[in-house]
Amino acid sequence: MITALLRVALFAALASCAHAQTWKPWEGPTPELQARTLAGAPLRLSDYAGRTVLVNFWATWCAPCVAEMPSLERLRKRLAKERVEVIAVNFQENAARIQPFIERLGVTFPVVRDHDGSLRTAWDVSVFPSTFIVDPQQRVRAVAVGEVDWDDPKVQSRLRALQ
Repeated sequence: MITALLRVALFAALASCAHAQTWKPWEGPTPELQARTLAGAPLRLSDYAGRTVLVNFWATWCAPCVAEMPSLERLRKRLAKERVEVIAVNFQENAARIQPFIERLGVTFPVVRDHDGSLRTAWDVSVFPSTFIVDPQQRVRAVAVGEVDWDDPKVQSRLRALQ
């Protein structure tokens, strides 16, 4: 009985934390994104109008999320002059857990908390990591489900095409 429960728990953990990259077009309106950074500053997606924004949903317990974070940081630095920004939305973890993690990885882009899961629901996230690509006109154009190699020149080319 315990073995069966462990298998179910393992399957659920793997299903919620994707390892393979899948890009899907997004249809429908752009969900609202209003939250506070870990420092307490208000952040709204609308603050980034005129930029391409990657809205990345992640958690520290998700291995693909952890693996992807450094390439997101490099992408942001590489494409900063091209007005590409990253916003990381952490799923229901406390700041005491998140802050040391982002400091250890040297993350400099804004990190907000989805403390009650409402952002995850509004953005229809079922897999971690999931990254929504928002064009400069504030429209979600696609969602990347699972870990992405943001260092890949083809991925960067796709982002540049949104400008």
